[in-house]
Amino acid sequence: MADGGRADGSTSFAARLRHLFDTRRRPGGGKPYSPDEVARATGLSTSYVNYLLSGERDNPTRSAIQQLANFFRVPPGYFFDAVAEEGEGDPDLETITVLARRMPPGAPRASLRAIVEQVAALEARNKGTGRGRA
Repeated sequence: MADGGRADGSTSFAARLRHLFDTRRRPGGGKPYSPDEVARATGLSTSYVNYLLSGERDNPTRSAIQQLANFFRVPPGYFFDAVAEEGEGDPDLETITVLARRMPPGAPRASLRAIVEQVAALEARNKGTGRGRA
């Protein structure tokens, strides 16, 4: 279904991909990526990216999923119901996790604690405003 949901109430591939386009921004500019930019960076065609965004194509190849996941820095499982509905594969949480793992071994624990506290505050704020995950 191109409306973002399926008959069983799950979120479509297109809706999850649109969420990444809506929430991920270009470094430095803060502007969203265009389908053409994503296509060039992933090696997919612009028309294929547009088909995936619109829901006209809803069964992408494993390679396409991996390319999109790599570009948006999410695990491939982000696009699938079982992972996303369990709260795993949240692109923001995944980004934070990757950044935390890249901290040098001798980094002060206070730095990591500050990151964790910021994440907790964001999650609490999102729950309080009714804004949930994709």
